[in-house]
Amino acid sequence: MNLRPTIRPRGGRIVGAFNEAAKKKTMIRWKSVACGAAVFVAAHVVLVAAWRDWFQPAGDFPPWFLNSGRAVAFTAGVLFLAGLLIGLGTRARAREALAAGGNVAAGAVVAMCVVLAVTGPGTLFPIALTIGAIIAAVSAIVGALAGSGIGRR
Repeated sequence: MNLRPTIRPRGGRIVGAFNEAAKKKTMIRWKSVACGAAVFVAAHVVLVAAWRDWFQPAGDFPPWFLNSGRAVAFTAGVLFLAGLLIGLGTRARAREALAAGGNVAAGAVVAMCVVLAVTGPGTLFPIALTIGAIIAAVSAIVGALAGSGIGRR
């Protein structure tokens, strides 16, 4: 027995709160959020593993992507590539690419919060999260828009 409310207008098309089109109006794409989180964690693992060799040879600062210009560029590049791949998958209008890139950035920011909580946030963590969120958002959204533009051709 189907207990979901639906309304059938003259055309026979089903509309209502439980329609599939109504479910897809949300801007949250959980696969993109998970991708952003996974990419940030993977980038952080690479940063920790190669911190003294690639990013901070003197080892003055702990491994965190904002503690070295090379680490910022590396993390931004990885998030750009993630946004590019997500944008290629959308093959839609710029609005969908913006949402996909924003979801990648949101996942990266959530992972950023978790990594900071685990490693010890320090006294300037609100500033670090704000700057990190801006870098993640710009990188992922620009990548998603670029991927969407490439995918439309």
